[in-house]
Amino acid sequence: MKKAISAQKTKMYLEDLDAAAAATGTVKNASKSAPCVAVFDDVSKLANGAPVMFSGTGWSSLDNRTFVIQNIDRDSKSATLAGSDTSKETATFSTTNARYVLHAFIDVCAVSYQINQNAAAQIDTTTLCDDEKTYLIGFTDPGTLTFDFFIDPTDPDYQKLVDAQKDGKTRMFEIIYRNKAVRTLPVIVQSVNESGGVDQAVQGSATLKVTGSSVLTMPPGQTTDDYVLIPIVSPAVGDAPLEVTLTINEAGGKASSFLIDWKDDGEPVEEDSNIATHTYATAGAYQPVVTAMISGSASAPFKSQNSVTVTAPPYVLTASVAPTTGIAPLAVTLTVTEENGNADLLTVDWGDGSATEDLADDATTAQHSYAAAGSFTTMVTPTIDSTPGSAVSAAPVIVTAA
Repeated sequence: MKKAISAQKTKMYLEDLDAAAAATGTVKNASKSAPCVAVFDDVSKLANGAPVMFSGTGWSSLDNRTFVIQNIDRDSKSATLAGSDTSKETATFSTTNARYVLHAFIDVCAVSYQINQNAAAQIDTTTLCDDEKTYLIGFTDPGTLTFDFFIDPTDPDYQKLVDAQKDGKTRMFEIIYRNKAVRTLPVIVQSVNESGGVDQAVQGSATLKVTGSSVLTMPPGQTTDDYVLIPIVSPAVGDAPLEVTLTINEAGGKASSFLIDWKDDGEPVEEDSNIATHTYATAGAYQPVVTAMISGSASAPFKSQNSVTVTAPPYVLTASVAPTTGIAPLAVTLTVTEENGNADLLTVDWGDGSATEDLADDATTAQHSYAAAGSFTTMVTPTIDSTPGSAVSAAPVIVTAA
């Protein structure tokens, strides 16, 4: 409690909901963590402590809500969203629709200010059974923020302040201290007063109701980064065997290595690179989990932003008959080839009116004799999971009379 900073050079700004946005853009991705780390298309117009509203992410914990951004990383274009928690999100982040809006602010240029926090109510719960007084603490009250300023009633910023008092909407208020720390808090403008006198400048005062918790963003160089991973796997869908690439994006630090559990019953694999590849051999749904090693300690495990769906490749059946020409009676041999699995049953129709026959288990050939002249096409029908599939034909056999 011995440190002190001068109040001089303290800046104060009130959000202007009616003005054009100070910045807009897309959100490339976000982590499933608490707090969440978002990756922006551009952070050049963003500043630590600024409140940003999100939409179109597909995550209910972010959409149409405003968060104070902290720990901006200009290289990775990422920032922490103070007070956010996306760890329970199960939907895929919408990289095509996610947007952010940074609203404009007016400069209130205060002469002095005061934040008044009201004590929580004390609820008396003493009964006749008690030996002494008992009580509970009720809801906390964030209190009010008041500030004084000099005004020109024709100043557009002053008129915006009066309009804010009329509409009663919640706005964000920023206090930027001399040392560049930022306090951001939600407020409603309750009253705007004006006064003046002989040999006095026209003065104003405003009372703002604080409607929620304030967020304090530390000055540059004093931030405590939250290490977050944003693993992304691609492609997200494909036939087995499917080779995928896992790209590991970091924010708030740099890991020395990563332990990746690909979730296909194999042992976790340690990787030194932020890009790793893996092949899924069997069909299924997989969501890799990554743990980072930072300064010799393991981070919390981070799930991949998306899962991988590996599908079984389609069953393929081919059939051929040899020879394809000859004089009756003509003995032929049928050869079948199966790919991507085996049918439960293969039924052969020789195409000459004779009875169909089923190939023996594991048999790949069958013999037949065409007794009469003609053109005959052999058809083979596979049955998979008790369901007959599409018949496959072999090349026609041309039989001539003796």
